[in-house]
Amino acid sequence: MMHFLKKLHKWISLLLGIQVLLWTVSGLVLSSINPDKVSGREWVKTVSNTPQIINSNDLLEPADLDPSLLENATGVSLEIKDGRTVYMVGQPQSTTMIDAATGAVITISELDAKLRAQQDFGGKGGVLSVERGTAPDLETRNSTGPYWRVNFSDKANTSIYVSVSTGDILERRNTYWRVFDFFWMLHIMDYAAHEDINNSLIIIVGLITIWLGISGFILLFSSFNRDDFLFLNPWRKNNEVTITLFDASHSEPTQVRLRKDSNLFHSLSSNNINVPSVCGGGGECGKCRVKIDAPGLPPANDAEQSLIPKRMRESGFRLACQQKVENNMTVWIATGSPDSSNRTRKSPV
Repeated sequence: MMHFLKKLHKWISLLLGIQVLLWTVSGLVLSSINPDKVSGREWVKTVSNTPQIINSNDLLEPADLDPSLLENATGVSLEIKDGRTVYMVGQPQSTTMIDAATGAVITISELDAKLRAQQDFGGKGGVLSVERGTAPDLETRNSTGPYWRVNFSDKANTSIYVSVSTGDILERRNTYWRVFDFFWMLHIMDYAAHEDINNSLIIIVGLITIWLGISGFILLFSSFNRDDFLFLNPWRKNNEVTITLFDASHSEPTQVRLRKDSNLFHSLSSNNINVPSVCGGGGECGKCRVKIDAPGLPPANDAEQSLIPKRMRESGFRLACQQKVENNMTVWIATGSPDSSNRTRKSPV
């Protein structure tokens, strides 16, 4: 069970580590982009607004308008748009602009939208194209209703969205905004709408992070054994056993003295005998496979059963990182570095 928990912790940590890297990179990018360029404010043409007086003579009263235009209306206001007095009739999902003098519905044509966008844009570049669309979409997700998208030829690839029903500027989008939006999507992990910071995916990642903390705490304590704390006992006994090593790189066996109940892999490493390993003694790579001849050799644990074939286990092969030094034993290792000039050594206490 502990072996499975360790593997699960490792792989989930890797996946979460990738997301942490994405959070870090996206956060750096988001903080480095000029917000005025992202919003398009840097290229908005400054226009002086002269107060205009509404002349109510010869204007229709709201009650005189076509009743069908006022159906489900949430509000009616009298405004001046491009020198024309109009009624703005608000509805739940849209706004209708009505000529206050004639009662006719006004819609913004492609030419009107082009002129409106040119009046708003103060950057370098002309109009490339004008497209019709309907909000909300990815670039107009905070608006509703039909729009004209006016594309400019400037270096920032500016697009200005003009409402078909009101002539208002809905959005100003450019390359800076699109780059910002992409990294914002990565940062908040909302890959669909790009705006929900409380989406289910990021909540799941938060719960996984809590689980990783708890499992890491459990694995931390399981990685210690009694031998690791012997240095705290000033009255500890020097209880050692003899290990006879047969190494492929040496023609004669080597003997070392290791503390009883210590971990075979780590005790050999402390004596400069490096048993092959990729996972550092974690019981995951299977590289520290050794053959052991000792009385009462314990049965293979879960890690050894998954990494050592049955035939080899039956002949005495085990993982050094999973074995305790309990009795005198003979160990065969594929490669190592025992010091042949000093045949018998004691492990540090």
